[in-house]
Amino acid sequence: MARLFFLVFLGWSTCISAETQTIVEKNIPQFEDGKDYFSYRVPIILEKQQDNKILIQSFFAYDCRICSQSQDVLTLYSQLHPHIVLLQKQPVATEQAKFSSNVYFTLLALDREDLADLLLFDSATNPALTEMETLLTWVAENGIPDQQFLEFLQLPEIQQKSEEAVYLTEKYGVFTIPFVVIDGRYVLTQSTLYDDDYAFAVLDFLVDKVRNEQQHLRNKK
Repeated sequence: MARLFFLVFLGWSTCISAETQTIVEKNIPQFEDGKDYFSYRVPIILEKQQDNKILIQSFFAYDCRICSQSQDVLTLYSQLHPHIVLLQKQPVATEQAKFSSNVYFTLLALDREDLADLLLFDSATNPALTEMETLLTWVAENGIPDQQFLEFLQLPEIQQKSEEAVYLTEKYGVFTIPFVVIDGRYVLTQSTLYDDDYAFAVLDFLVDKVRNEQQHLRNKK
């Protein structure tokens, strides 16, 4: 009788365990390549990051409402996972359009990253800020003399950084903004970044995917 009870109990436990596993698997978000995110056929080779952090590159431009929202999402995500990911902001640029890169790197050179971020927010609702006259008034109102801003804007170092931005825009195949690259492998665009919860879920999924791939490579060594 005891043996019969044990076998019945074992079968019941196995059934419950399998059912629980199925429920757990169903609760794990599964996202599709080509729908929720995109993959590079050939991953971009990156320099190894400090502390093995996963690099998240955010390509943006001023006068882009969804770019501002996307930046907020990514900034919060990086703050919640400071030991796992590293957020890098990257203005898009082409040979014919370097406004965003020129202005962004000028503000960084002036040690005003706060204004570089604020301009992304303000220009999303005030497109006139992408016109130089309006922009000079704006920077002056925020503590930077317009003449000083113009002097920094024309520095060779700023022009060089903008040329690098052109190169990176082409290298990563940026075809829309915002354009977010995770570990040089996966890409998120507006279709994913428009919703905070959705974006966080896909980011979690891809970051875990990269970490598992990295662990697999370490185990093979």
